[in-house]
Amino acid sequence: MTDILFGQSYYLRFDPKLWAAMQPYPPLGTMYAASFMRQQGYDVALFDAMLAASPDEWEAALQQHQPKYAIIYEDNFNYLSKMCLLNMREAAFAMIQMARAHHCTVIVCGSDATDHA
Repeated sequence: MTDILFGQSYYLRFDPKLWAAMQPYPPLGTMYAASFMRQQGYDVALFDAMLAASPDEWEAALQQHQPKYAIIYEDNFNYLSKMCLLNMREAAFAMIQMARAHHCTVIVCGSDATDHA
């Protein structure tokens, strides 16, 4: 069982213009946070939504890792994640509900995180 599953909800496929340009980027902020927690002794897994087809892949990661904590850490290093696109927000909500269904404590961090607190 994994202590923490980190993820982010920027699905490139949900942005047709950028999907056509096919210029993915790594979720640096999410990776830094996961790395820090790993250094603190936690067993950490990382879900990168960038090239995922849908939040169903997050569901598979939850089933595989069975984390105690699910952290959706939006990457503030890239302007795209700051745009708060509606379909990305809805994906984040779906990811939160999936994690709750797996009895995870859910933690959300990002520029859009408090809009529906």
